[in-house]
Amino acid sequence: MDRERYVEASGEKINQEKKYKDYVKKLIIIFSVIVCIVLIFIIFRSISRNSLCNEMRNKIKKAALDYSEKQNIKPTSNGDFIEVDLDTLVENDYLKEEDISVNKNKATGIIKITKYNNKYMVTADLDNCDYCSTYDKKWKESSKEPKKGVVDVVAYYNYKKKSVNYTNWTDYIDNDKINKDVDEKYGVRLPVEKSRLPVVPTDSKIEKIEVESKEYYRYRDKKWRFYNEPLNYTSFFSSEQPSGYALYDNVTLRYTEWSDYSLNYPEKKSYRIIESKKAYKWYYMDGKKKVYYKDGEYAVEPIGNEKYIKDTSNSATMYRYRDKEWRWYNGTKRKYSGFSSTPVKGYNYRDDDLVSYSGYSGWYETSQVNVYNNWYREEEISTRYRYRIKYYVLSMSVLEKAVTKEELENNLNQNINEILNREDLEVEITYKYKYK
Repeated sequence: MDRERYVEASGEKINQEKKYKDYVKKLIIIFSVIVCIVLIFIIFRSISRNSLCNEMRNKIKKAALDYSEKQNIKPTSNGDFIEVDLDTLVENDYLKEEDISVNKNKATGIIKITKYNNKYMVTADLDNCDYCSTYDKKWKESSKEPKKGVVDVVAYYNYKKKSVNYTNWTDYIDNDKINKDVDEKYGVRLPVEKSRLPVVPTDSKIEKIEVESKEYYRYRDKKWRFYNEPLNYTSFFSSEQPSGYALYDNVTLRYTEWSDYSLNYPEKKSYRIIESKKAYKWYYMDGKKKVYYKDGEYAVEPIGNEKYIKDTSNSATMYRYRDKEWRWYNGTKRKYSGFSSTPVKGYNYRDDDLVSYSGYSGWYETSQVNVYNNWYREEEISTRYRYRIKYYVLSMSVLEKAVTKEELENNLNQNINEILNREDLEVEITYKYKYK
């Protein structure tokens, strides 16, 4: 019968083909909604399970690290590893059973801690813990460290023969020619002039710069004038005639300390020595700004800072002075000796204010001060340093390809720590990652 002959109760004709298409559309929409709901549920459950598994695995990793540190069994060499049974962590109260259980299934497994690149990789490959189990999954390899999943690292070894040598020692270098700061790379203070270090072959590598220090000594002797009789002399020194005294003794001549520099010319005196010098304003650059020494005061040179630059467009003459002064007396003049460190025969008194110093001696490797001269001898000590370099030259890699730790130990008939500590070898360690 023709579909168009069907009519509604109202008498209108029914389009059966259109009605069928609308029905199919509704079914598709309902099916799509159901599929979306199922997918959302599956994704949510997967995320929830992954979160739970990651949380459990992180607890296990932390417990394993804490246990290894407490027991002092952490691997110490790159590429080395230890293994800890999961039950051991529970038995020693680093974990509770509920921490490692999923749906009442208690996880089992061996936790591996590997040292690599001076950090630690903890691998928790678990079994018997429902959807958190990874033990039966197959390992995959990668040259880069994976971001997710159960990750393990395996070390591979090769080595080169190392020829170790030492340079000769340098001469001893004065402390003021040595940098104040320790060099970050070599851990020692190096000479300001690097050219003073020994030269090593171009194809070598520096392992260490060795330093030896030594103290050198020089001295100067303090000297005084001695006199025969006290007589009527002033107990002080004066540039001008003091009241009650007629004469000064030229043998007692000494000089005051230099005054500070001043822009003002000093008052002239017959006993005064005046010195003039060119002075400048000094500055350093702070970005594009000039920062002047003492807010732009003139100075012959800045004190205690080497960074200042002379402003040659700003100069002035500055002056300083010092005065002659003597002991004054009446009547008979004292008889003074020349300067001497030790008492002079016939001169029974020492004038402690008339002091002179000998020039400094040369440098000695031992102190020249002893019980007989320590009351007049002044000593200066200089610490000096000398350097030599420990360096090595490497061969080509000995093995055709990198091998496991066990293969290397068998090859060299030593354990890995002994091999790593050998001075005649340099071990190369590369890593490959496994993940599930």
